[in-house]
Amino acid sequence: MLFQKRENSAKLRPMRCTFDVPRAAHFNFRPQTWRIGFYDGKKQVTISLGKMPKKAAQLCLSMIEQIQAANAAAQSYSVEVAHWTANIGDELHAKLVKAGLLRQRQRRTLGLFITDYIKERTDWKWRTVAAFNTSKNLMLDFFGENTPIDKITADDAVAFRLELKNEYSEATVAKIIKHCRQVFNLARCRKLITDSPFETVKLGSQRNPKRRHFVTVEEYLRLLEGCTNAKQRLLISLARFGGLRCPSELCGLRWSEIDWHEKWFWVHAPKTERYEAKEKRQVPLFPELEYRFMEFFDTLPEGCDDLIFPSESKVPPVITPKKSLTSWIEKVANRAGVELWEKPFQNCRSSRATELRKTFPEYLVNQWLGHTQEVAEEHYIQSLSGDFLDAYNAEKVVVKTVVESVGNGQKTAESGKIRTPQLTPPTPFIASTCDVIPLVASTYESSPIRSGRT
Repeated sequence: MLFQKRENSAKLRPMRCTFDVPRAAHFNFRPQTWRIGFYDGKKQVTISLGKMPKKAAQLCLSMIEQIQAANAAAQSYSVEVAHWTANIGDELHAKLVKAGLLRQRQRRTLGLFITDYIKERTDWKWRTVAAFNTSKNLMLDFFGENTPIDKITADDAVAFRLELKNEYSEATVAKIIKHCRQVFNLARCRKLITDSPFETVKLGSQRNPKRRHFVTVEEYLRLLEGCTNAKQRLLISLARFGGLRCPSELCGLRWSEIDWHEKWFWVHAPKTERYEAKEKRQVPLFPELEYRFMEFFDTLPEGCDDLIFPSESKVPPVITPKKSLTSWIEKVANRAGVELWEKPFQNCRSSRATELRKTFPEYLVNQWLGHTQEVAEEHYIQSLSGDFLDAYNAEKVVVKTVVESVGNGQKTAESGKIRTPQLTPPTPFIASTCDVIPLVASTYESSPIRSGRT
């Protein structure tokens, strides 16, 4: 690399140089004006930098040499170069584009970028698209649809989160900020921005313990009283004792995929089908589920559809992947005189996950319900009031064993005896137990295929 300061004297001549590889070659100076010249392999190219300090001009020369080297090797730019190219003025950037060093700068607006991104994600389920559109609308309302994506700062991102916090729960805010990070990280990967403004914004937890509710057996039985047919009772049983996601996992259930002898059935899981070997899972045919399956089967005509819940069925409720069942279960609860809790189907699934872990290993429960241990601890597992009494009784057995090992009688500190205070214990609140037992005495055999029905 050579550079020469050109003064007003006409005697001085530019220094000549040869090139072994294409690179910035010389650095000429006119009064307060700098030019960079280089050979691109075909012709000599000159870029006028205009008026600027010498150190700034030298920085431009260094950056252009690094850009040339990266382009020749088909490599991505370094962090320093990427930051420099993103922050230079439009005039200089246009000159570098004309010289063939950079691509045309994409001035993408926030609204256009998010809309295109959602269209690209053809792998998303409709619920994911709906949730992302909600976050999109909130972002556009705050930042502006036509705002260039590179003009949004970290201060703007912090202000956006504070605005959300005033209107939504912490779990909802965390979900929206997660979507924002996803959008701006993509923009950074595509070199539309240098840094994500949401990089340092607090994400928060998507847990909302206030909305959790353990659905007891008594509440479950009362909901059954509000059902008007066997189909509705089976649906609630699958939510509470099968732990199925409703309605997405109800739509794929088939009579032919129930093993009545081995006591299990297949559940097709649209939410996890994008993962390897997670498109369906085996779920135990618990006694309560077996009875409800058989009860519903008896109401069907001969030669019925293999799908347990066909979408064209005239028996309410109509079950489709995109139709929420919340309004339906609210009507059931009103008929039964039950005060319905928030997120009814998710809390049914959460209740089942909580009680199964008291009897079966965690890896089995995770396989049956179709989630990971991390997701279970974050969203499903609940602490029950009855757990405190269980902990007390378990520890009481240990203390009793220790006392008996010391010898008969109670020992005080002076005599070596252990003394237990005589207190009248308060009446504790004991949560209803939810053992895995049939709730209705079934008179059916191990298969619904009876009296020649197929």
